[in-house]
Amino acid sequence: MTRTAAAGALIALASLSTVSLAAPNRPKLVLLISIDQFRADYIDRFEPYFLPAKTGGKLGGFRFIEETGARYTDAHHNHVPTATGPGHATLMTGSEPCLDGIVGNSWFDRETGKPIYCVDDPSVQPVGPGGPMSPRNLRVTTVGDELKMATNGRSKVVGISFKDRAAILMAGHAADSVVWMDESCGGWVTSTFYAPNGRLPVWADAINREHWVARADNESWEPLLPIEAYSRTRKAPAEAAPPAGKAFSHRLGSGKPDPGYIGRLIQSGQGQTFLFDTVERAIDAENLGRHEDPDILVVNLATNDYIGHRYGPNSPEVMDITVRTDRLLSRLFNDLDKRVGIDNVAITITGDHGVLPIPEESNGEYRTGSSRVLGSSVATAVQAALTAAYGEGRWVVSNGTFEDNLYLNRKLIADKKLPLPEVEEAAAKAASGVPGIYCAFGADQIMHGELPAWDWDQKVVNGYDPKNGGDVLVFEAPGVLFGGGTGTGHGSPWAYDSHVPILMRWGGIARGVYSRTVATADIAPTLCRLLGIEQPTGNVGHPLYEALGTK
Repeated sequence: MTRTAAAGALIALASLSTVSLAAPNRPKLVLLISIDQFRADYIDRFEPYFLPAKTGGKLGGFRFIEETGARYTDAHHNHVPTATGPGHATLMTGSEPCLDGIVGNSWFDRETGKPIYCVDDPSVQPVGPGGPMSPRNLRVTTVGDELKMATNGRSKVVGISFKDRAAILMAGHAADSVVWMDESCGGWVTSTFYAPNGRLPVWADAINREHWVARADNESWEPLLPIEAYSRTRKAPAEAAPPAGKAFSHRLGSGKPDPGYIGRLIQSGQGQTFLFDTVERAIDAENLGRHEDPDILVVNLATNDYIGHRYGPNSPEVMDITVRTDRLLSRLFNDLDKRVGIDNVAITITGDHGVLPIPEESNGEYRTGSSRVLGSSVATAVQAALTAAYGEGRWVVSNGTFEDNLYLNRKLIADKKLPLPEVEEAAAKAASGVPGIYCAFGADQIMHGELPAWDWDQKVVNGYDPKNGGDVLVFEAPGVLFGGGTGTGHGSPWAYDSHVPILMRWGGIARGVYSRTVATADIAPTLCRLLGIEQPTGNVGHPLYEALGTK
């Protein structure tokens, strides 16, 4: 089903009469910015280097939102795995993987016997290079979908990210324009789900034709601040020492054809600027915030994630990209203030997950017991244990885990007439014995409410979907990273991966800093209440009443 058909089906559920959403404090534009891999502590750690909230008639970035809006300091993703796909699916649905079906960036499809990427859709065609992508696997509606229904399609919904899964899962089924980056060509692409005519949005096509990405081809990513500002940061253990007198220096290209240039660009300060250039072009071309009914723009800043994975949260690179993001947010806010008036824009800034410090960095200096564990080692241990208990056979259907999910060979289990819960329990016990693994639970144990009474067990329940989820869910110990290599990652239930900021600001908002524990699923119903529309179909969140100024 194309985006046009999906939108038509959604709108058909609404009244055929036009619904006006004009009311006091209702925004003209909803802007949700998800900063990929944005831990909550970054707001405080790097605040001394952020722009003032207002100065010289200009709006700042993070400080402007903090000082004139609402900040929730104890916001968490309430599911595992804390990965990009599940995190972005939650932000604009108010749902969790147990309902929306996005149990990871990828999972094992039992029907086809093959892995499936969270936004794969073989029924559509790519518009440009890359694979066919759509929100087909997202089982619930988004805020944008609900707004399209409430306005009989008159509102516009636009999504932009370097990452396909981030843009698609936030924008939803009825979005007008959704684009993402294809590294092979260095240009914006989409699919026929959103562009049934096989054409990119005019503004995205224009950017591609202008070769904006080539502008930094002969440049280096250099520190924005004086070297003294980075004194509380340190280089990643695997990275070479920076040039004398610099916190870092990363060459992007040489001006000659180089297949690695696009990858280096999007994990640099110049890449972040290119993304914001695209956002501002889209706002202008789509005339967002200037319609009779509200519009929605969802943006993912994937550059922060790319940099964090390679260099770690304590690096000068992460500090630099965070400060640069502050400057670019200021530029965007001032542009919006001129176009539609900043009080007419409902701004939300959050993150799709946090991140663990690089294990070798922690272990080498602070001896916190950090380490790495490979999903393949878990699969190997489970395979050996089940073979010893039940005889020969391929008991594990993949070579490792899909995030936290381990999939067993249900056909083999049925052929041997074994009770599936019994095999799950044996597999979970074997997985729990792997060094670096804290615990593992069988699917039957989760479905029957037999988890220990731990504070974080609801994250396990919320992260498990009976159709797409594994037969065993495996969780690394605190400080342990699922994965090899030299960088770092995320995905666990622990605070460093779940704790993200929620910053909100719009005209008439109740200003303040709120310390109660809230969930990222609370963002969507808050925006729906602000817009005066129904909550998405899979919503489990609760409106953030402090921000709305209600009880």
